[in-house]
Amino acid sequence: MRFQDIYDLMDPKELGQRIRQARERLGLSQDDFAELIERDQRAVSEYEHGKRRISVTELPKFAEALDVPLLYFFEGQINLNDLDRELLEYFHQLPSVKSMQSAIQIVRVLIDATS
Repeated sequence: MRFQDIYDLMDPKELGQRIRQARERLGLSQDDFAELIERDQRAVSEYEHGKRRISVTELPKFAEALDVPLLYFFEGQINLNDLDRELLEYFHQLPSVKSMQSAIQIVRVLIDATS
């Protein structure tokens, strides 16, 4: 199952609860968070109540603003085997051995940066 497929199956209310919990953990108001993600307070309220869907492409911005890993939004929804398959699928789409080697180096840098 692809990342997008998992996202499409998620309950917007559950995603909204995760956003609210992370926001409150940081002591941010809805206005504060709205400013960080370049939205208004009403949009944040609608996200948190599951009334407005968040584009999957916006989730990294939300994760950064809330100081959580992207996978925080998918806890209990995503399977590591699914991630492995998706990563491998993208890896095999790279056009050359050189680009594959570069991708491996990038992953190593990410690991070092988060260790």
